[in-house]
Amino acid sequence: MKMLNHRDYYTCSQVVLKNVKFWNGSKFESRDQLVLDSQKGFAVSDVSASAKVVDCNGALVMPALFGLGLDFKEPLRDDVYTFADGFEAMRKGGFYGGLYESSANPIDDADKFTAMVNRFEVGGKEQCNANDFDVKFLGAYSKGFGSDSLAEMMELAEAGVAGFGDGNGAIPHSRFLRLAMEYGKMTGKRFFFQPMDKTLRKSGCVHEGAYSDMLGMKGIPRIAETIAAFTVLEAARFLQVPVHFKQVTCGETLDLIRNARKNGMDVTCDVNIYHLLFDDSCLELLDSAYHVLPPFRSVKDKEALWAGIADGTVNAISMNHTPVLRQDADVNFEDSVPGALSLEIALPAIWNKLVERVGEARAIELLSTAPAKLVEAEPAYEVGSDKQANVVVLDPSKTHVVSRKDFAGHVCNTPLMGQELSASIVGTFVNGVWTEF
Repeated sequence: MKMLNHRDYYTCSQVVLKNVKFWNGSKFESRDQLVLDSQKGFAVSDVSASAKVVDCNGALVMPALFGLGLDFKEPLRDDVYTFADGFEAMRKGGFYGGLYESSANPIDDADKFTAMVNRFEVGGKEQCNANDFDVKFLGAYSKGFGSDSLAEMMELAEAGVAGFGDGNGAIPHSRFLRLAMEYGKMTGKRFFFQPMDKTLRKSGCVHEGAYSDMLGMKGIPRIAETIAAFTVLEAARFLQVPVHFKQVTCGETLDLIRNARKNGMDVTCDVNIYHLLFDDSCLELLDSAYHVLPPFRSVKDKEALWAGIADGTVNAISMNHTPVLRQDADVNFEDSVPGALSLEIALPAIWNKLVERVGEARAIELLSTAPAKLVEAEPAYEVGSDKQANVVVLDPSKTHVVSRKDFAGHVCNTPLMGQELSASIVGTFVNGVWTEF
């Protein structure tokens, strides 16, 4: 098997996977042979003599992933990252689709939405074209992600956005929030918020707690999230608007969501993969690779997120794939630009931990089926269907050390750099393209 930093693309009508464990919708079952057909899914009776044959040595074949929180920066910041980089990252990490929202490029009218879709269609390399992926877009609910004027939400909804987002910015003042929800309610679309009160966050960059006090760093208290979440929930309850919270970080916010659901509200949420892997004890290293927003919180908060995953409060695990230039990341922690890449390494980083905590079925739901369902995307595959099947092949017992060569583009900002992951991706089959590592 080839290492992650060496990849081969095969555009072929059929791939024959030998010696695999195949996810049949309820469990992994051993298969001596599994045929992937670019036109007929798994429903294949005849195997072509030209089919690509791969011995997977007992690896898992599961639905490809659907990523929440994709930002490829282009066009405004294509010096940082491009659509081609993002498409390659998706293919390497086993993602067949995702929800796109760029903090640098707000989609606040129908013309911008059309332009963004067109740029996606021509932005990929030959082997990583955007047409190979099921990408949905969030429209902005305000002009330029500001709080002065509303975006053209009716036009955006008619054009095909999946919902309305805030560009991961702070929650606006309450009157503007109400106006946005009242207008957006007419579209029937869901609002996506990263709950953060800007006045309480101010210039903070880490969790407000024992470590921020010890290191003398400016902290962001939990109430910056809970007050913002409560404000959104009250507005949504009053106006009967469906909402989604991005990258929840603390148990108190999950309690608010649980109570809202008990009262009949349509509210969903996700947790960023890195908030399940790290807590604020990492600040002792003073490494800017751990600078993300919202910040890593305490061990207690991390365990509360895992509990929310186990009891179903958390709907999905998000990627928040945010590229940062090396010169903006390799500086003093508080001066660095926050963000982390995740697409290429998310599955091998989290799979074994997820399975240990919640089992295989729930793990697949959190990473693939639930995030796709949230934005009404098609599933990666359906067993027994003759539709195109998108899969990722994972060896859960083969370790891999994260290096710069794992990442698409010229940036590699991640807190997992140099760490050993407990699993490795063998290959991915997305829209008829087999990528082998």
